[in-house]
Amino acid sequence: MLLGVSSASAQMGPGGGTGDGMGPGMGSGMMNGYGLDQYDNRFAGFGSMTFEEACSNFGIPVEDAISDLGLPEDMDPQLTILEVEEQYGVSGQEIASYMAMNTQQTQASLNARQQLMMRQHAVQAVRGGGMGQGMYFMRQGRFAYGNFTTFSFDEEAGEISNFAVGGDPIFDSVTISNFDFESEQVAGASAAYQGTDSQVYLHDNPMGVLQIRAFADKTVVFDLADGVEASLEDELSEDLEDAILVKITKNNFEGYLTVFKNYLAEDPGDEPLSGLDVEISGDKVTVTLVENSVVMFRASPMDPAFMQTQYRYSTRAAYMHQVLNREIASGRVGAELALRANGENASVVSYTPMGVQVRERERDRIVLGVESDLPEGRVITVNVDNETIDLSDPERLRLRYDGEVIEKADSIDELFAGGDRPLCYLVQENGTATMAVYIPEFSEHELIIDLEGAEGEEAAENVSESEESGTEEPETEGEGEGESAPAFEFGLGLAVMAAAYGLRRRT
Repeated sequence: MLLGVSSASAQMGPGGGTGDGMGPGMGSGMMNGYGLDQYDNRFAGFGSMTFEEACSNFGIPVEDAISDLGLPEDMDPQLTILEVEEQYGVSGQEIASYMAMNTQQTQASLNARQQLMMRQHAVQAVRGGGMGQGMYFMRQGRFAYGNFTTFSFDEEAGEISNFAVGGDPIFDSVTISNFDFESEQVAGASAAYQGTDSQVYLHDNPMGVLQIRAFADKTVVFDLADGVEASLEDELSEDLEDAILVKITKNNFEGYLTVFKNYLAEDPGDEPLSGLDVEISGDKVTVTLVENSVVMFRASPMDPAFMQTQYRYSTRAAYMHQVLNREIASGRVGAELALRANGENASVVSYTPMGVQVRERERDRIVLGVESDLPEGRVITVNVDNETIDLSDPERLRLRYDGEVIEKADSIDELFAGGDRPLCYLVQENGTATMAVYIPEFSEHELIIDLEGAEGEEAAENVSESEESGTEEPETEGEGEGESAPAFEFGLGLAVMAAAYGLRRRT
């Protein structure tokens, strides 16, 4: 089933445009393939092709392309791409990008990575400048394109294909047995697909999180992309009664497939699950799931968004995320939050029943609300970039829990040792930071992430204002910080939490 691209058209603005200041159809981009001919020579002279020729070249039925691009059903397919733009206001750039993202006939000279790069180039052209670092999916046909995560979903087959993270294809396909599709919701940085007795969640975030939740026995087959290797992590799994971890690598890329109990199920039970299994054979990983279990792919965070093959993880970062994957499987990580400055969405992934809200978001200051009915403490993580919080001086970075500065741990392991005081741990590299916070007990709490020195500056301003007005204010450190600022809740964060709590096992 091909879906409409009205949202893409809206982002382009009236008539699209080439972005070269020459107006729709007038730039050199029309004749040179909008930069897409660097990947595929079928885009050379694209503007002079007829619409029918272009569709034929890329194996897309003319009627599907007309419908997806919002063109009139009775449009003459013998019009050239330039004439289509002039008559109907759908830009040649948008048509070229559509062809790149939905091509059914791929040049034999293109490998999987080059195909993905071409499609990402097309996505960025449709999105327009200044929107490249945000987190959100844009759909074209069956494909969903994010800045971090890219995939295609076949509802009839219950199959995810062309799954890539950070510009690298990871899975050629992920097939779920007897999916029996019912509904979907793709909004902001999250995509959710509901089957009769299973659910699929994908997130456009630096971890490229993919979750498949089973409410009956299921078999999930991961077909690895070229260059991807899988290996069982026996040492990580040995202390876990009902979890299996598989390490996924590609060149310098690293992530984990983790099979574990679904702690968000209505009744996960206290007993360990039995019957979970993983088999690795050649380029396939076959996962056996049982009722109330999950298989999740989670990458160690990747930045910038594209072409990450040459990225190298530091030892501290690799170990931190190894531990986090293990503890997600044990149910001791409550949720993960990711923020990027050049986008309004926040990505929230819940692993246990926990609510996370972004109450306030400014440059160098984030206020989070965290709430849960869980009887025991949990760890949450926050991933930010240098544009969200100034990371040039890590010593200034400060985390506060209900107004009190949180003590910093020397190791990520300390956060999972329990205790009655909050702790935090930070790993910073490549212009990003991952912060883990241990919350010892739950009801409702406030976390503030900002830079040391900002509070003193605020206090100085308050003193100055008091002197001008002839009044005095107490100089108690941190006064007022314990009070929540007016809630500024991001739509995606709420949507993801609603999905986490609202999609339940069907009876």
